[in-house]
Amino acid sequence: MKKANLVIQLYNISRFILLFCLLSNSVYSQNIFDARQSVILEASVQQDPPLIVLNWVADTANGGYTIWRKALTDQAWGDSLAILSSTATSWTDTAVVAGTGYEYQVLKSLPAFPTGEGNKNTGAGYIYAGIQLPPVHHYGSCLVVIDSTYKNTLATELLRLIADLEGDGWYAHTIYVDKNDSVQTVKSYIRAWAEANPDAHQAVFLFGRVPVPYSGDIAPDGHNSDHKGAWPSDGYYAILDGVWTDATINNTTAASSRNDNRPGDGKFDNSKFPALSVLQVGRVDFSNMDKFPESEEQLLRRYLDKDHAWRTGRMPMEERGIVDNNFSNSVEALGQAGWRNFAPMFGISKVKDLPYRQTLSNQSYLWSYGCGGGGPESASDISSTTNFTTDSLQTIFTMLFGSYFGDWDYPNDFLRGAIASRTCLASTWGNRPNWLLHHMALGGHLGYAAEVTMNNRGLYWPPFYNDYVHTALMGDPTLRMHVHQPVDSLVAYQVGLHIQVEWAEVSNSAGYYIYKKSDTDSVYQLLNQTPLTVTAYTDACPVEGIISYMVRSMELQQSGSGSYYNLSAGTSTSIINIPTPIDIDAVVMMADAGQSNGSISIDPQGGCEPFSFLWSTGQTTSAIQGLAPAEYCVTISDCLGCTTEYCATVEVSSAVNMLPGLISSSLYPNPVSDQMTIDLRFTSHQKLQMMIVDAQGRRVDHQQQQGRELHLSWDIQKLSPGFYWLHIQSEEGSLVIPFRKEDK
Repeated sequence: MKKANLVIQLYNISRFILLFCLLSNSVYSQNIFDARQSVILEASVQQDPPLIVLNWVADTANGGYTIWRKALTDQAWGDSLAILSSTATSWTDTAVVAGTGYEYQVLKSLPAFPTGEGNKNTGAGYIYAGIQLPPVHHYGSCLVVIDSTYKNTLATELLRLIADLEGDGWYAHTIYVDKNDSVQTVKSYIRAWAEANPDAHQAVFLFGRVPVPYSGDIAPDGHNSDHKGAWPSDGYYAILDGVWTDATINNTTAASSRNDNRPGDGKFDNSKFPALSVLQVGRVDFSNMDKFPESEEQLLRRYLDKDHAWRTGRMPMEERGIVDNNFSNSVEALGQAGWRNFAPMFGISKVKDLPYRQTLSNQSYLWSYGCGGGGPESASDISSTTNFTTDSLQTIFTMLFGSYFGDWDYPNDFLRGAIASRTCLASTWGNRPNWLLHHMALGGHLGYAAEVTMNNRGLYWPPFYNDYVHTALMGDPTLRMHVHQPVDSLVAYQVGLHIQVEWAEVSNSAGYYIYKKSDTDSVYQLLNQTPLTVTAYTDACPVEGIISYMVRSMELQQSGSGSYYNLSAGTSTSIINIPTPIDIDAVVMMADAGQSNGSISIDPQGGCEPFSFLWSTGQTTSAIQGLAPAEYCVTISDCLGCTTEYCATVEVSSAVNMLPGLISSSLYPNPVSDQMTIDLRFTSHQKLQMMIVDAQGRRVDHQQQQGRELHLSWDIQKLSPGFYWLHIQSEEGSLVIPFRKEDK
């Protein structure tokens, strides 16, 4: 308790102090350090011929510019593409193709700043640019780790979140953990999921009071005297390799006992990440936020409601950014984190230097940045947790920077207070390290930005507190910054063998994509590789059972970095499919003995016309003639390619009796496999010639018999399966009996 009181006292004493005891003031024009130590970039693009033009804000007090380019996932810049003079303000890349993204680094060399202000010799800008990048149907897999306290009370909202994740192209999974579990236990769950669900991107959304890892002996806010020790570190969950130890650090000097770090106390020694992050972690945690009149559960519910409203286009925001740097005397150029990231998002002209709270209370800005002398619950001349309880600041994504609150597990912490407010969905401690958000201009998600920021080992400038364990994202890691209107009035209904899916037209849509999953599928599958320009789709031959359909509209999104095809949130509907099969009406005409004069004629019912036919004979008509006794099969396809198979047998016409004096005759069994029996009765003694004839009219066996009453067995094991005829000939006439030989 004494330590907690001391924190507040120290805050009241040093509320205008940030990091190295720098003085704050309010100046609402871009300060010289922000401008000098950043290259403020935008891109204009052209499709034919394809080219990308990089433009930046002029700064003649430099030694020139150098430009590099790489693929987004490359881990090295390679050789530079151009070296330009200090007066340059643009550069054109003609070695590009539409549909491919390119990441650029633009560095400028700087003279040394005056004595006492450091020696910052580099200014940097980054942009991910491209021309009509293709839509992303699948982002990756996401695990939502949920505080089990809210398993039932927020069940409806959590189910909606999972549906929203699926609708945005994520394979979504959930686990529930106890808030009193060890962090090692929670990580074992996350690790098992990650190993079982490998994917290009793996996001982990910590929701509720999921146990908080602590690590390090650090004070990245510069307050070594009262705030050095273990800080919360969700990066522990993001890293699956590397060794986390708890044996060496012994520091209890911080004002809050939360920051104490002793050997064996469950808090880790590591001040820097021991390995690269492979998971993209974000957290929404409103425990110990009693400044808000709402309960923890109510705040969590409000966040899920905001999350859904944003994804579905019901929280419109102006696509622009503001920067409010109240440390204009800092050579570290704290505001450049906003300028450097926002210009590629919106274009240079749409980033303004304006007062944070005053502006956002009246106008909407999709992204915002504010820094000032900090305490656990505020940043001077920016806002406070108390203000967040009543303000409806019109911003979705914010970066906030100041002392103390980067340690976000404080009660009523300012960073968490931002996302507990009525509108904001994500916040970061914005300048140590510098966050890398420029990928979001062309559709990237927050979690990827967090991963890239955590893994920066010098690939991006400036290298302030890179890979320190405190780096964390407050908010849903799957969020993106551009929202396209989802489709409405989606219905699915059965038409014979087919399912018809229809929806209302979306304005400014460049087309629609359709996805499907059956009750046995875990994920949606894309049905059309090219976008539909109509508002209906026919699924030709769906399987029987419960089928879910999802439709996403697409638009060509323009940004300060070029253009890409942006998909809306998915709208889904389900139907129980009980298909009506294609019925076959058939007329089969038998063949005479030893002749090929049978026929089959079929008339399909159901499905949709026209029908196509493919017989086992190779014929493609609905009726075939000139058939010998045998089985014939046909594959029938309707107009949508739905198929069914039908088989019919042409039999031999009935026995032909032209034998005078015959009283009775029988052949059994029929069909026969090995031995058949023949019974004959005549009015007088007969001499008979008996032979077996195959379907081609060839004699395959014969014998002679005589008598008035005959009962004989005939072994036919050597005959091949098929149709045969028994010919019985006397001096006065003949008898023909058909039979069929079959396998045993």
